[in-house]
Amino acid sequence: MRRQRRGVKLFCLLFTFVLFAAACSSDKKSTGAGSSSSGPAQKKGGTLILGAEQWPDCLNPITQCANSSWMHWAVAGHVMPRLMELDEKGNFVPSPVLAGDPKLSGEGTSSGTGKFTIVYDIDPNAVWDDGSPMTADDLIFSLDAYLKTTGAVSTAGYDKIEKIESSNGGKTATFTFSVPYADWQDLFGGNQGYFYKKAAFAGPDTKADMIDSYTFSGGPFKLDSFDATQATFSPNAKYWDKDRTPFVDKVIFKPLADSDTELNAVKAGEVFAIYPQASPGIKDQVAQPDLKLEFAPGVSYEALYMDQNSLQTPDTVFNDKTVREAVMFAVDRQAILDQIIHPDFPDVQLLQCGVWVPTVGQWCDQTLWADVKFDPAKVKSLLEGDGWAKGADGIYAKAGKRLSFKWTINAGNKRRESIQALVIPKLKDLGIEAVPDNTDADTLFQTRLPQRQLEMGTYIQTASPDPSVTTILSCKQIPSPENSFSGQNSVAWCNQQASDLMDQSDKTPDPAKRLDLIHQIGKLLRQDAVLLPFYQLPIVTIVRTDKIEGPTTLYTPASYSAFGNIYDWSLK
Repeated sequence: MRRQRRGVKLFCLLFTFVLFAAACSSDKKSTGAGSSSSGPAQKKGGTLILGAEQWPDCLNPITQCANSSWMHWAVAGHVMPRLMELDEKGNFVPSPVLAGDPKLSGEGTSSGTGKFTIVYDIDPNAVWDDGSPMTADDLIFSLDAYLKTTGAVSTAGYDKIEKIESSNGGKTATFTFSVPYADWQDLFGGNQGYFYKKAAFAGPDTKADMIDSYTFSGGPFKLDSFDATQATFSPNAKYWDKDRTPFVDKVIFKPLADSDTELNAVKAGEVFAIYPQASPGIKDQVAQPDLKLEFAPGVSYEALYMDQNSLQTPDTVFNDKTVREAVMFAVDRQAILDQIIHPDFPDVQLLQCGVWVPTVGQWCDQTLWADVKFDPAKVKSLLEGDGWAKGADGIYAKAGKRLSFKWTINAGNKRRESIQALVIPKLKDLGIEAVPDNTDADTLFQTRLPQRQLEMGTYIQTASPDPSVTTILSCKQIPSPENSFSGQNSVAWCNQQASDLMDQSDKTPDPAKRLDLIHQIGKLLRQDAVLLPFYQLPIVTIVRTDKIEGPTTLYTPASYSAFGNIYDWSLK
């Protein structure tokens, strides 16, 4: 599973007024993001043991390590501070770091004059785990780190900040941007952003830092240890927001290799909660009285992604747009839904808008992929009209090249293995050869995908409340050896018209104008047959009710995973 800065729900019209956050969010102590109103009735102390479906190879949130959702969900999100954060419903709200709402002015706001500017007031009580104050200097350093770290996963948005100025003894930070930036709330926060303690680093290039430890904390927990077998945390005694004081004395996250291992571990009580991906038969597998299963439409969507310039296979057939188009019509999405998803989740629908989801305000245009249905005649017409002909083995070929490619998923994921088992024989019947090239999740998401070492992959993108797709689809975001594999455009799609529209959208305050730009990007994405969307993935939390209590499923559909509020969980 990958991360990206994209959307769950758009509850606020960005930039349309200066103090927008006050109009679309409540005070940070009562957002539902883990207020401990039930705290006095809950037990204090003990060790909370949780299961992680995937495991990060490293912990640096600035580098390609950030491609792992589980790096954020199981480690960084409990330790690193943010400016703006997301509550359980997908609202952007000020984090406990801030003393109130940011103040916006300049171009793109109601004042409309001068450069776009944001003023953040840092809470006077906000400190690092050693008691030293969080200041604007930490933000100035963090900006340098995002821009200057070798192999940074993305600099989008950070490169629009001209300067950060410190005042009020370092407790006020004023950001000046070169252009209005619509997705400003994801910078140093939001879905996958953080800021860092300046004193903990020798310089702004953090490539060699935060590999397997954090020497500081600005969150409710401190990371005590991390290795291939587990991550352990203890409460941060200096954390100032008393609503987020952890109930437990210790948290342990354990990696669980595959779907069966994960489900068996929670059934046996070896872990007290898991956040598994939906898999065939999951409801029946956990049907026991002491287990609670909660599912909801998630913040993620699953799709087939075709790398147009694979570094694993430079002469990939996906260099050919006609092949990509033919593959889309050769994959029976409805059969996938009916046979693999609907037995457990009958309400899930096909996703037709590509890289947006219907629960993200108005951005999803459900007409974009609506024409793509399983159509053998269409496949034949496309390929043979482009000079492909079936060989003696029944597989199409052209100019000596067979229509064959590698299809990569993370091994042990039952849902994706079932999809391959369903689709591959049907492709072969149509003259298309897909060869499974599966690997473990850590290698796939932290090495192969970031370095574009696959031809076609099936994986999830996890969204955040802004509709921008610049970080995952812009020409400038294609990872390569030349840029130290910086960027998240792992399909290597470069349509300059689309990239220009992305840049224009990112600096367009007006939601109506932005909607038109987003829909234009979607049309180009479909026109170039870049990917085939499947569905908005149901998200599942499974909790042992005999072991833990509290708001354990509150964050089930949220960007931070079900574990986003574990400071509010307690042992029975």
